[in-house]
Amino acid sequence: MAASSTTLASSSPSQPGRGTPEAVTDVSAPVPSPKPSLGARLGQWFGRGGGKSGGHGGGPKDGKDSKGSAKVTPATLSPRAQSALRRQLTLCLAARLTDSAANDAARDFMTRYTAASPDMQLALLAVVADACASDGSQGAEVGRDGDGASARRAASGLAGALGSARVRFLKRFNALPDGLPFLVRWRADMLEHRAVLPGLAALEEDLGSLFSTWFDVGLLELHPITWDSPASLLEKLMRYEAVHEISSWADLRNRLDSDRRCYAFFHPRMPREPLIFVEVAFVPEMAADVHSLLDEQAPLEDLRRVRWAIFYSISNTQPGLRGVSFGNFLLKRVIDELQVDFPKLRNFATLSPIPGFNDWLKSLSTQALVQVLGPKRAKLLGQEGAPAPDVNGAQMVAWLQASAERKGAQALQRSLGEALAAHYLARETVRGQPRDPVARFHLGNGARVERINWHADLSKKGAKQSCGMMVNYLYEPDELDANLQRLIDGEPALGRAVARLL
Repeated sequence: MAASSTTLASSSPSQPGRGTPEAVTDVSAPVPSPKPSLGARLGQWFGRGGGKSGGHGGGPKDGKDSKGSAKVTPATLSPRAQSALRRQLTLCLAARLTDSAANDAARDFMTRYTAASPDMQLALLAVVADACASDGSQGAEVGRDGDGASARRAASGLAGALGSARVRFLKRFNALPDGLPFLVRWRADMLEHRAVLPGLAALEEDLGSLFSTWFDVGLLELHPITWDSPASLLEKLMRYEAVHEISSWADLRNRLDSDRRCYAFFHPRMPREPLIFVEVAFVPEMAADVHSLLDEQAPLEDLRRVRWAIFYSISNTQPGLRGVSFGNFLLKRVIDELQVDFPKLRNFATLSPIPGFNDWLKSLSTQALVQVLGPKRAKLLGQEGAPAPDVNGAQMVAWLQASAERKGAQALQRSLGEALAAHYLARETVRGQPRDPVARFHLGNGARVERINWHADLSKKGAKQSCGMMVNYLYEPDELDANLQRLIDGEPALGRAVARLL
């Protein structure tokens, strides 16, 4: 198996198929990349805004939470245990960062919380939420003269003091060995339970703000992940993959073969934990379906003649880092790396899902659907093989998902489906940003909506998300700034094939 730094495929005249995995015996740590990051301006437009599905407003998907989504009932803490915990937390909140007793208390809490069961963790969080809540109304009284100005000043001062105490509290954990990984996991729990523990909101927001600094892209390291990487890292890759599930070790080896690449961002204090990773395939032309890319029996590509690098999966791995924007720097770093290894490589694109399409289409009334289709395409409704003229969005989804037998009906499905997808990606917005989270991510990177691919993902997930359609976003390094400006101006960059569908 070729290492990540190899620039040419095997010199054998025949192209071997993809092999089955062998035992992982000789493993090595990922090799750090010496390349600096590209400019940060493109990512700054979206700021720290939330969303998930990449979580943070974009294409990458959050990794799977090992705790699952089952509802947890908090354990019961005795009044004595609650009082002891409050004293411990108060010491951590009030003391100076150099206070050794407070540091010991924080270390004891971290150990206790990590070892606790989910129901006990929720009980501990409830006490933390109460101790750290920043209710500015507490202690604020209206002056005798009836003027509320003094009360507002008091409230502001109290909120500021509590905010400073919370930040000092969080920094205390960060200073401990393994404190940063703990805080990442802890914020994931805060996000999960924030609805039932509203007092956690201020602490979680403070921690998210600190993460924006602690996980600044300038501090992250880009590493290739190869079949020779540690087995524990490969297992995490399989577990964290959130776009196209890795079904087996053979599937994983296929994705790490000599005509593939995988890169991840790591933090120096979390060297064994990838934060976000991207999978890359080298192909002779822009990919049109994911099944060909993931075919384990397909021959290896000759890298001496490869023309396209396709980013077909980007996954966030840490739910606790939701809202921290570094995914938009990953592809630019990877493009930079690939251009060093393959100086003749000029074409970079994604093969991306359209995760919000079906939900959007189902929400359309008959009138809204007709308006989206436009007069010309709306006339096709009611024809042989087409839905009735009074079809609504939910019925249109069912029709697009159905298997048409006649070629005329198949062509009609494709025509209407691609047109609806093009409208959704290019015209549907929320607060001035693309409605689709993956589109928001790639267009925010300066990419262009290049092509809609019909029946590109025929898996259950692909059918459920977007009637089996996928999209190519084209990355032209010299056009990224101009494309981002078009997006800011409300006109996302579109390829000709997509523009003709509108």
